[in-house]
Amino acid sequence: MISSLTGTINFKNLRGIEVLAGQVGYWVLVPANLIADWEIGEKITLYTIMIASEKAVDLYGFSSRNQVRIFNMLTSVSGVGPRTALQIFNNHEGEEIEIAIDKADVAFFQGIKGIGKKTAQRLIVDLRSVLDQDRVREEKEAESKEPTVYQALIQLGFSKEEIRLVINKVSPDQEEEEKIAQALKLLSGND
Repeated sequence: MISSLTGTINFKNLRGIEVLAGQVGYWVLVPANLIADWEIGEKITLYTIMIASEKAVDLYGFSSRNQVRIFNMLTSVSGVGPRTALQIFNNHEGEEIEIAIDKADVAFFQGIKGIGKKTAQRLIVDLRSVLDQDRVREEKEAESKEPTVYQALIQLGFSKEEIRLVINKVSPDQEEEEKIAQALKLLSGND
């Protein structure tokens, strides 16, 4: 399984790019915004997932591991194949997709070619619980990583979501008070 690919863009068209890694060219289907942003000859790193079907073996590429995670979530929903999931990424960033799921925004998904109302509703219902489970796991990891900082920020009234976003940015080789101060600076946007 190919999980990432670093190489030079050798060719591109409206559907994907050919990445030359060593002496091998890999055809990768990527979101349209990446195709537009990258130039032939540019060195890139893609995070990928390979999907085999009866008709083909395709490699899908994204600019972050989080986007691969979201792509996998989308394709886990009945009625949403990899091409439809890529179509969603052609129109929206990964974070926008997560927000639309959280807000149960059916119209967001209905605006994608190939997604009707029932599929949009199924996407939201199926993936909301997955996102909630991911957040609970991330919160537990954040709390176990820096329990004193986590508890201090909870006591100060910050949400678990806010804390989760900054706790990994706190330098682990500081005293507890300095870690809390750094987290507060990050939360206030004065980093």
